[in-house]
Amino acid sequence: MVPYMRTGASSVILHAAGRPAQPPVRRGLGALLAAGLLYGATPAAAAGACVGIAPGEDRPVRDLAYAMPEAGVPADALSLDLWPGASPLPAPLVVFVHGGTWMNGGKYAGTAGQARAFRSAGFAYATVNYRLRRYAAPDGAARDIAQAIAFLRAEAGGCGVDPSRIVLMGHSAGGHLAALVALDPGYLAGAGVPPGVVRAVVLLDAYGLDIPRHVRESGDPVYARVFGPDPVGWTAMSPVTYAGPGRPPAVILHVDARNPETPGQARVLAEALRAAGGEAVVHEAEGENHISINFGFGAPGDETTRRTLDFLAKHVTQGTGLSGLRATALIPPTSADSAGTHEGYTR
Repeated sequence: MVPYMRTGASSVILHAAGRPAQPPVRRGLGALLAAGLLYGATPAAAAGACVGIAPGEDRPVRDLAYAMPEAGVPADALSLDLWPGASPLPAPLVVFVHGGTWMNGGKYAGTAGQARAFRSAGFAYATVNYRLRRYAAPDGAARDIAQAIAFLRAEAGGCGVDPSRIVLMGHSAGGHLAALVALDPGYLAGAGVPPGVVRAVVLLDAYGLDIPRHVRESGDPVYARVFGPDPVGWTAMSPVTYAGPGRPPAVILHVDARNPETPGQARVLAEALRAAGGEAVVHEAEGENHISINFGFGAPGDETTRRTLDFLAKHVTQGTGLSGLRATALIPPTSADSAGTHEGYTR
């Protein structure tokens, strides 16, 4: 059995072996595939990632490596933190994708406040790192997220997770990536994840849902920097392009109309999903700003949290014995909930 891996800031640690992992030797494609060493291979499938975490224990398994990074990519770029479900029953899983203009940020943006809110409503929770723009184009980041889902499904049995009920959630640029992975079936299929596993999508003040439209309306140069200068590429990387039949329902929450982009982007995606026969709900988060809608999620009385949990109770947990649960004693996020700051966390 391959030992599971945890990551540090500068090296991957194989706990079972007690030595730093070496990057895979660069060999032919066939040899790498046969050895399971090609980027994207899951290094820890069914290897006991949650050993030592008792059911209901309020602490995460941190820094699990879900894939082997390429040479030159930081060891923790392909890592995640996982809070198993709070009961012995297999729990649906929320997978959180951080923002940061596709160029900054990290899994710290998935806070303990978020995790506790979801766990109190019957969910497990994971927050995922992915390769930032200086290491990979955004389609590479989307493939990373799909690979993280494949890893979490492989670990589901030992972590109290239901591998058939996954929610993709993202904030800011992470909302773009979450929506892209949920709506374009190619990403999950490429990671070996079967159709229908993602049951719902939660987007918090998401950018980039319709990239060509935003560039036309604003002339924002950020998108050319991130996605390249070709409008054809912008269309291919826009979640709205994939709003076809059979896509998962979405709840899209945005800050007030003073933000020139996210309300319009939310409406465009919601209208496209509805036109394809799907369900999409849009809410304005009154009194929130782009940062507070994420880092305040899970605080007592938070309306964004309530709307999200109500939506997921309808679409994910109804009929499972979990739908009556609500986050009734939420713990507000604190500075100790994250390992970083909000620096660079603008979209």
